[in-house]
Amino acid sequence: MQGRLPLALGAGLALIAVALAIGLFAVAAGIRDRGTADTISVTGSAKRTITSDFVIWEASISAQGLFPAPAAAQLDRWLERTLAALEASGIQDDELTVRAISTESLFGQNGEITGYNLTRSLQVRSARVDVIVAAIEDSSRLLAADVPLSAGQPQYVYTKLAELRPALSAEATKDAIGRAEAIVEITGDELGGLRDVSVAPFQVTAPGSTDVSDYGIYDTSTREKEVTAVVNVTFAVK
Repeated sequence: MQGRLPLALGAGLALIAVALAIGLFAVAAGIRDRGTADTISVTGSAKRTITSDFVIWEASISAQGLFPAPAAAQLDRWLERTLAALEASGIQDDELTVRAISTESLFGQNGEITGYNLTRSLQVRSARVDVIVAAIEDSSRLLAADVPLSAGQPQYVYTKLAELRPALSAEATKDAIGRAEAIVEITGDELGGLRDVSVAPFQVTAPGSTDVSDYGIYDTSTREKEVTAVVNVTFAVK
């Protein structure tokens, strides 16, 4: 009877030791997990209104005929009148590109060639936005003179976006820091070190637009634009 008591006591002490070891391991794991889980992620944004400083305009003239030669002659006459009108509107030679003639065969229901469609494409690229916009508006006079000019909408571009990125990203980061500080102030915690930063693609949109894309947006339809930078920031919380 007396021999069994020390044996039982030893077994009990061993179980207590194991329990303590398991408990200490669990506490250590909890502390370690808390160190990695106690973070806060916030999104900051910054917006800037910009004015496009470059414009691109595409137009074309087409002529049709039963044979290529008469159609080409007509196309040359229309092109000459178009270039003269654009020059009179202030467009310079180095701003204008005239592409070579493209020819398309026209076919009837039986598969035979019924004529030809010849096209000359024009492109204007310039930093003189005001002058080009006025010239585009004047080009409507060619239609009134029976010149079949097919014109697209001007595309407005901002060429200094790369220079704007650092400052706008910094503003968005400051906004994220301010939001994180406001949150931890309410919860009674303290903001720790920076854990992660990710910068989303810039959104260049028409004023007032709510369009957003994971790959970024670059709207060219309006001269005035809004550039939005978004930054996701993760901080440790103490």
